[in-house]
Amino acid sequence: MVVVEEDAAIDPPIRYASKYPNLCCGCRCTYRVPTLRELFDRDRRLLRSILLLVVLLNLPIGRYILYPFMIFSTWIHELLHGLAALSIGGKIIWLNIYSNGSGLAHTSYPTGAFQKAWVAGAGYQGTAIVGGIMLMFRRTEMGARAGTLILGLEMLFTCLLFVRNIFGLVLLILMGVILVIAGWRLPPFWVGELHALIAATTCLNAITSIHVLFFVNEQKIGGVTQTSDAISMQEATNIPHKFWACLWMFLAFSMTALGICLVVETKEEGGHNSGDSNAADINEDLQEDRPLATEMT
Repeated sequence: MVVVEEDAAIDPPIRYASKYPNLCCGCRCTYRVPTLRELFDRDRRLLRSILLLVVLLNLPIGRYILYPFMIFSTWIHELLHGLAALSIGGKIIWLNIYSNGSGLAHTSYPTGAFQKAWVAGAGYQGTAIVGGIMLMFRRTEMGARAGTLILGLEMLFTCLLFVRNIFGLVLLILMGVILVIAGWRLPPFWVGELHALIAATTCLNAITSIHVLFFVNEQKIGGVTQTSDAISMQEATNIPHKFWACLWMFLAFSMTALGICLVVETKEEGGHNSGDSNAADINEDLQEDRPLATEMT
C-alpha cells in the first residue's frame, strides 16, 4: 500500500486503491492515474496556482506580480529555440533576456522551410512537453530535487556561454544560484512545491502568451524587429498562424493535464526494501484469501 505524504502537513494523505501499483522502473517509484476526487483533494494547491499563473501572466500588471516566473518562462522558451537550432547543425549566437519580460535567441541554421519551422515551433512545443514531463515527477523527491538543480545549472551555463546583455546576466545568474541552492537545501516538501510551480510555468508557456500568439505579428525586441513564432510558422508552412497558436495552446493544455493526472511517486520508506514490501503485500493477500479457498474445498 502506498501513502502519498508530501502534502500531509496541510492536506490529508490519499491512499491508493490498488495494492499492486504498476512499476515504472526497478526502483521504489510507481505511477498511477488518480480519480477526480483524489486529484482535487491532493493537488488543489497546484490547481489554484495554475489558474493564478494563467490569469496573471496574461494581464500587464499580473506579469510583474509574478515577475520571476515571467522571466523564467521567457528564458526556457528562448533556450529551446536555441537547442532546436543546435539539433539541426546550427548554433546559438546569443540569447538575451530583457527587463520587460521579452527575450530573443539569435541563432543561425541551414536554410529551408523545415529548418525554419523546426526552430520556430520549438519554443512553445518544447515548453509544453518538457513542463509536462516535469509535472509527472513532482512527487518523487529525487525527481523534484534533480529537476530544480538541473534547471539552475542550465541557467548558469547559458549565462556563461550565450547571454550577452547586462540585465539578462545579472538576473539569470541570481535566479540560477537560487534554484541550485533550493534544489540542494530545501526540505523535500518545499522542493516538490517549487518544482511543481516551475513545471507548470514551463508547461503553460503558450497559454500565458495568448496575446502574443494571436494578436502580435512582429515586435521590436532588444532593437531587433522580430516576427512572432506563429507568423514564422505561417511563412514556413503556408498554414495560417492562428492554427499554430491554437495547436500550441491545445498541446500546453494536454501536457499540463497529463502531467497532473499521470504522476510518478516514490513509495514510503520503511524497514523493508522494495522486494520485501511487495512480498509482504502478496503474503498478506494470500492469507486473506485462505478462508475462501478452504470453504470452496
